[in-house]
This record gives sequence, structure tokens and C-alpha cells, in this order.
Amino acid sequence: MQSLLLLTKKNLKLLLRAKGSALVIIFAPLLLILLLGLAYSTGTELGLHLGVYAPAFSEDVNSFITLLENDGYTISKFETSIDPCIEEIKQGKIHSCIVLPESLKVEGNTQKEVKFYVDPSRVNLVWAVQQAVESKFNFKSQEISEGLTNNIFSTLASTKSGLITQKASVISIKEKGNGAASSNEDVQKTLKSLDLEAPVDNPKTVNVTGDIANIKDKITDARGALSSSTTIDPTEKEDIDALLSSAESALNSAGIKELQAELQATKEKFSLIASAVRTSSTKLDLSTASIQDTVKALNEVESGLTGIIEKLDAQKVTDSGVVSSPLVSTIEQVGAQASFLNYLFPAILVLVIMFSSLLLGTTLVMMEKNSPAFLRNFFLPISKGTFIASTYLTTLIMIIIEVVIILAISLFFLENVLATLPSVALVLFITASVFAFLGMGVGYIFTSEETGVLGSISLGSLFLFLSGILLPLEGLPLWLQNINQFNPFVIAEKLVREIFIFSTPLVEVLPELGIILGYAVLLFLLIWFLESLVHKHLVHRFMKNHHRAHRQKDKLKKNDA
Repeated sequence: MQSLLLLTKKNLKLLLRAKGSALVIIFAPLLLILLLGLAYSTGTELGLHLGVYAPAFSEDVNSFITLLENDGYTISKFETSIDPCIEEIKQGKIHSCIVLPESLKVEGNTQKEVKFYVDPSRVNLVWAVQQAVESKFNFKSQEISEGLTNNIFSTLASTKSGLITQKASVISIKEKGNGAASSNEDVQKTLKSLDLEAPVDNPKTVNVTGDIANIKDKITDARGALSSSTTIDPTEKEDIDALLSSAESALNSAGIKELQAELQATKEKFSLIASAVRTSSTKLDLSTASIQDTVKALNEVESGLTGIIEKLDAQKVTDSGVVSSPLVSTIEQVGAQASFLNYLFPAILVLVIMFSSLLLGTTLVMMEKNSPAFLRNFFLPISKGTFIASTYLTTLIMIIIEVVIILAISLFFLENVLATLPSVALVLFITASVFAFLGMGVGYIFTSEETGVLGSISLGSLFLFLSGILLPLEGLPLWLQNINQFNPFVIAEKLVREIFIFSTPLVEVLPELGIILGYAVLLFLLIWFLESLVHKHLVHRFMKNHHRAHRQKDKLKKNDA
């Protein structure tokens, strides 16, 4: 146990003896975590940049855009076509494009369609973009659904109010109808109670008209016979004629009083009938007025029901599916459909290039520095540029072998990539140069091979964490996003992705390619400067050791003497 503690103590001393090693081993991980913590501790949502296209930016469309802007999204409007927006997605300037209809108002049983265009190659961001945008889309859809539901409820409430009013009118019509029926019943009772029979049961009046007519005929016949008779004395004729006249006169006056009485009774009955008719006429007038009011009320009911029907017809949205989901979304991917490996391949390729170049550059420089022939090589008639170029070419040859193997294998798993390989190879060549020079710079800075390798890994990890592969760059503060745009790993991954996935011509990515090439030139000059410093340091150390050895030799000679 004691030996274990002693060996552990010895190892710690070895690590801490070199200040550079201690600094890298202890503080490099802490510094890396600190930088990442400061970078992603913004407490805000992803700063997404969205493009919006609509045939017309109406009021409700602008309200949806305002809703997105209020949540911190940057919005760019495209008024002519969606194609420019899609191109900016491919270039990484915009995260998603939204195609909105001319109006979000649902006026029929047809849902409004909203399209989202996303870049599936940004695998760490595409779902975050889709989820963030769809959450606002669902909120707007719910808002429209609530409006449609409230409209339906308002129509139902208005219909209920109208039906209640019409119900009151129907009750009034019923009451008026009952009043008219009651008046008609009274009229019927009054008319049925009238005695319309004449008093014809008196024997003096039964067939009196026929008897009187017969008697008059007989008197007339007697007068005719009397006039035609020649045997009767004229005086007797006069007496007989007087008797006939008296009989006729008596006949005419017979039963007059009784007939007058009966006629008077009949007259009184007809007076009662006339009075009853007048009363019935008044009641019938009231019944007619009531019926007219009933007809008027029925017309009002008809008008009210017509209004209710019109309100119901005005409710265009009657489909439950449209009410519950007035807006539907479709997700469109930018570029051709590909496998998940296609989308990850650019990042994986650049990641391999970065770590391989960093570690190879650092390892070769450290091997050269720790070589016994390192000091002797400085006195050879060979320029510093030649030493730098040899290390660079060695690194590049190893990287080329790795890239060729990776690309050759990718041909078996990926489709339609052969045409883009020359452009991708050029980008990878320049990228490998940048990271090879960075690795060489790390090798010149540190003294031990272990700390140099650890420094290269730490530098590569920092580039990786700030590249957007593991964590979206949109989660960084804006100022750090602007700085991180010049991250060589970010630029290289973007170039390979645009060329490899979207088949972007090399001419269109020349600005980014120029930045990478500029990094390579600047790093080459930096390596040249570091090589000069190392040369001076070695010469100074050599002369110092030489003088020390010379003094010790002189001292030994004096002691021997």
C-alpha cells in the first residue's frame, strides 16, 4: 500500500513539475467547461431566423408574423416567391421558410394549409426549429379555432333568442286564435237560439188563403150567373147582389185581427233576429280583426324564422374537423430526400479531418523537437520553410489517405455523391491545411508530447462544441454567434454540406473558401514565426549549455593542476 502511495506521489510530481503540463492538464478542461457555460448560459430561446412568404400580407397574416417576432424570432418577408427563401436556407442564412395563405380566416369547410421548409442536414437544429415554429403555429390554429367556436356559439345563442321571441309570438297567435274561436262559438250559440218558425198552428190561419180564394171565385161565379139570368126580377137581382157584396165584404174582413197579431209576433221575432245579427256582426268584426292580427303575427314569425335560417346559412364552417383544426401544416425538406447518414456525413468528414490534422501536426512537431537530431538539423543548410513544408506534407499525405478511404467507402453507402467529390476534396484539402498548421502551432508552443497532444484535443473539442454539431449555435449570445461565424470548423462544415447535400457550385461558395484559404496562409506565416523563435531559443540554450560545459571543464583542469 505504501509503495502504491509513493508511486502515485511520484506521478503527480512528474505531472506538476512541468508548468505547461500542469496548466494544460488541470486548467484546460476547466477552461473548456467555463467557455461552454458562458456561451450557452443565455437563458433565452434559440435565435431563429425565419422567412415568410404569402401571396398577400393581410392583417391576420401580419398578426401571425408579429406573434413570431414577439417571441424573439427574426423574420424576413418574401413577397414574390418562396424560392429565394429556400436558397437562403441552403446557404444557412435562414433556418426555416413558412408559406402562409393569403388569409388565415377560415370561411368554409376547407382547412388552410401552411407549409414549412426546413434543412434536414442540420440534424441538431431541424427538430428544434420545427418544434419551435409549430408551437406558434398550433397557438395560432387554436386561436382561430376558438374564434370559430365562439362564432358558432354566438350563432346558437342568437338563434335561441330568436326562437324564444318567435315562441312568444306563437303563444300570442294561439291566444288570439282562441279568442276568435270563442267569438265564433258565441255567434253560433246566438244564431242557434233564434226562433225562426212562423206561427202557423192557428186554425183560422190554416189554408186561409186558399179558402178565401175559392170563396171569392164562387162569389164571382154567382154574380156571373145572376147577371146572365133572365128569370130573376131586377129588384131581386139587386138584393142578391147586395148579399153577395156583403158576403164578399165579410169575407175580406174575416180573421184580420188574428193575422195582424201573428204578423206582429213575427215582426218582433225578426226584430230579435236583426238585433242578434247585429251583435253577431260585431263579434264577427272582432273575430276578423283577431284573425288579421293572427295573420300579421304569423308573418312576423315567418320573418323571424327566415332571419334565423339566414344566420344559420351565414355560418359557413360546419365541419367539426375544420373547427378543431382550422390550420394544417406540412413539412417540406429542402433538397433531395436522403438518408440520415447523408445529413451527418459532412460533419463527420470535417470532424475526422480536424482531429486527425491537429493531432498529426502536433505529434510530428513534438517528435521532431524531441529527436536527438533536432538540434543538428538547425545547423544544416536547409531553410526553415523546408522544415515546415516537410511536416505539412507529411500531415497532408496521411490526411489524404484517410480521406480517400472514407470517400471510397462512402460511395457504397451514399448515392449521387460522385459528381460532388472533386469540390469536396478541394475544400477538405484546404481545411486539412488549416488544422495541420494549427496542430503544428500547438506543437511549437508546448514542450512535452503529452501536453501538446492534450492541447490539440482541447482545441479540437473547443472547435467542436462551438461548431453547432452537438449544440445549436443559435443558443449562443448574438455577439458570440457573430464571432463564431469565423470558426474554421463551422465554415468548413458549411462548405462541405452545401456542396455535398445541395450540390452548390464551387463558384457560389468562393467567399467562404477564400476565408479558409486565408486562414491557411496566416497560420503558415505564424508557424514560420514560431519556427524562428524555436530556432533562436535552441541556439541560445545551446550556447548557454556550451559555455556552462566549457566553464566546468576549465574548473576541472584547474583542480587537477
